[in-house]
Amino acid sequence: MLKRDRWRLIVVAAVVLIAAAVAFPIKGKVRLGLDLRGGVHIILQAKGTPESPLTADSLERLLVVLRSRIDQYGIAEPLIQREGEDRIAVDLPGVEDPEAALDLIGRTAVLQFRQVLGESPRVPAEPIRSNYDSDDQFKAAEERWNAAKNEVEEYVKQMEEAVKTNPDMLVAKSENGSAYLLGKMYVGGGDLTKAETNFDQFGKAAVSLKFNPEGAKLFDEATAANIQKQIAIVLDNVVISAPVVQQRISGGEAQITGSFTTAEANRLAIMLRAGALPVEVEVLENRSVGPSLGADSIHDGVKSGLIGAALVVAFMIVYYGMLGIAADIALAVAMLLVVAAIIALKSTLTLPGIGGMVLTIGMAVDGNILIYERMKEEFRSGKTIMAALDAGFRKALVVILDSNITTLIAAAILFYFGSGPIRGFAVTLSVGVVASVFCNTVVTRTLLGIMLSARKNATF
Repeated sequence: MLKRDRWRLIVVAAVVLIAAAVAFPIKGKVRLGLDLRGGVHIILQAKGTPESPLTADSLERLLVVLRSRIDQYGIAEPLIQREGEDRIAVDLPGVEDPEAALDLIGRTAVLQFRQVLGESPRVPAEPIRSNYDSDDQFKAAEERWNAAKNEVEEYVKQMEEAVKTNPDMLVAKSENGSAYLLGKMYVGGGDLTKAETNFDQFGKAAVSLKFNPEGAKLFDEATAANIQKQIAIVLDNVVISAPVVQQRISGGEAQITGSFTTAEANRLAIMLRAGALPVEVEVLENRSVGPSLGADSIHDGVKSGLIGAALVVAFMIVYYGMLGIAADIALAVAMLLVVAAIIALKSTLTLPGIGGMVLTIGMAVDGNILIYERMKEEFRSGKTIMAALDAGFRKALVVILDSNITTLIAAAILFYFGSGPIRGFAVTLSVGVVASVFCNTVVTRTLLGIMLSARKNATF
C-alpha cells in the first residue's frame, strides 16, 4: 500500500467512525417533518382594522408573536412563514391537540384590569323534566326560568344603553353566565413583565403576574381605590374573575384564578408573556395530518430507497466487478454521512427529503461511473493500471465538480425561496452532493488504490 493511500484510509476510517457515532442508534435522533410525523397545518389570514391597520410592520410583529407563543408551547421544529401579502402558514409537527394549538396561536390575549360598575344576576340552570314529579311542576319551573332569563336580558340591555353614552365603559360576559358593566381600565397586559402558571390556595390552576414599575404603580393605585370593591380581570373581553379587593396590593404582583385546567392556565401564561396579536387573524385552513399517514410515508419512502439502492448495487457489481464493489462501499459511506449530517444539523426530515436521499444514491454512483469510464480510456491508451487510476480520477474530477456545484446552486435557490418540505429536500440534496463528492474522490480512490496495488495483474 502506498503511503498516500494509507493516509487516505486513516482519514476515511476517522470520518466513518465519527459519522457512525453521531448516527447510531438512529431511533429517535432524526427529527421528522409534518408529513412524516403528523401534526397540524394552519393557514391564517391577517385582517386589519381602523385601530390596527395591516402593514408590513404589523405582519412582521405578528410573525414574532406567533413564533414566541409556539416556541414557548414546546413544539419541535415548527414552521411559521408568510404566504403572499397577508397570509401566514403554520406547520406544527407532532401536535396531539390541534384545537389547543389553534387556540394558542389564534387568540388575541388582551389582558385588562377594569373597574366594576355593575353586575347582572346569573341566569339559573334550565329546568330538566326528569327533576319534576309532574308536567305542571315542570311547566311552572320553565315559566320561572324564562322570567329570570328575561330579567337578566333586560338588565344587560340597560347596561348596553349606558355604554352608548360613555365610550370608556364596556359590557363583558363572564364564564359563569353573568354580565358586568365595566368602567375605566386601571392597568393592561402591556405592563406585564412575567406570567407563570402556579396553583392557588385551593390547589386550582392559576396564573401569577408581575408588572413593570409603571404597571405596579397603577395596580397599587387601583387596589387602594377599590378596597371592599370588585376589580374585574378581563381577557379578550371575557371576565375571567372579579375578586373583591381586601387590601391594598403593592409590589406589582397579582394572580388570575378561574375555572381552567393546568394546560389552559399554561396556554394563558404563554399568550400573556408573548403579548397580544398586533392584528386580527382568521383561520382559513386547519388541516390535520395523522401519524398513521406519516408512518405509511416513511414505510413507502424507505422501501423505495432500499429497492433503488439494491438495484444500483447489483448493477455496479455485474457491470464493473471489483470496481463496482468499491463503488458500493463508497455509496454506503455516502448514505451514512447524509444521515449523520441530518442529525448533527438538527434538520427536519420530510418526505421530499427522503426523495433527496434516494437521489443521492444516483449522484454518488454517477460520479463513480464517470471515473471508471475515464480510467478505462486511459488504460486502453497504454498506461499502467496505477497510472490509469491516477489519470482517471484527476481528469474526471473537473466534470464531477462542475455538475455537483451546479446542483448545489440549485439546492441553495430551493432553500432560499422554498418552504417546509421543499427546504427539507434542499438540505438533504446539499448534504448528499457534498457526501457523494467526498466518497467519489476520497473513499473510492482509497479503496481502488488498496485493491489494485494488491493485484499485480489487475485489469479493467
